[in-house]
Amino acid sequence: MHGSKVLVVDADRTLRDALVTCLRFVGLEAHGAENTVAARSWLNGAAADVMVLADPLPDGAPSDLFALERGRTRAAVVVVTHGATTGRTSNYRADATLLRPVSVGRVVEQVESLLRTRESHQPAPCDFGRLSLDPSSARLEHAGESVQLGRTEARLLRFFMGSPDKVFSRTQLLERLWPASVRVEERTVDVHIRRLRQALEGLGCAAYVQTVRGSGYRFSALPQ
Repeated sequence: MHGSKVLVVDADRTLRDALVTCLRFVGLEAHGAENTVAARSWLNGAAADVMVLADPLPDGAPSDLFALERGRTRAAVVVVTHGATTGRTSNYRADATLLRPVSVGRVVEQVESLLRTRESHQPAPCDFGRLSLDPSSARLEHAGESVQLGRTEARLLRFFMGSPDKVFSRTQLLERLWPASVRVEERTVDVHIRRLRQALEGLGCAAYVQTVRGSGYRFSALPQ
């Protein structure tokens, strides 16, 4: 939990700075932004583990920031608001909602609680021989070298590592790795397989992802 990143977005500088100071005091890496523009600027270069968002914001709604979290491990969200709410901001459900006036200490407690919950649900690293994948960060390591995978490639590799030497068709991969509500063509699987191979190639392991003619793909250390 120590070193986790927290972004505080609040137009009230006094409240924002007080919260950032307290979050840093308990060992978190806290950053402040006065509006959605400043928050977007920070999020373009970093990823937050928790976002504390005032509602309303001077130049938009808290939900305006959520699109930047797509493709990442989604940040937990604490909304601090003056109005009664059921926890839904626009069309987005916050992980926690606090009504003002609220003490800085109470907000810090909520942030720490969400981080503890987040850590308890972090998937365990996956290993295959000397390959080790951290699903939470999408980082793949082999023999002291590492590469950063895309989120889809990390999910694909994690699935393969859990069922080595087994052949999966494109249809099976689509059914198991993509939501049923999302329409995806079979060639999309080929695109992500190619990207995964390119990442593995940098570690000397591209041959682990094997094409089985007429059947699909398998992940194996065995020769083709």
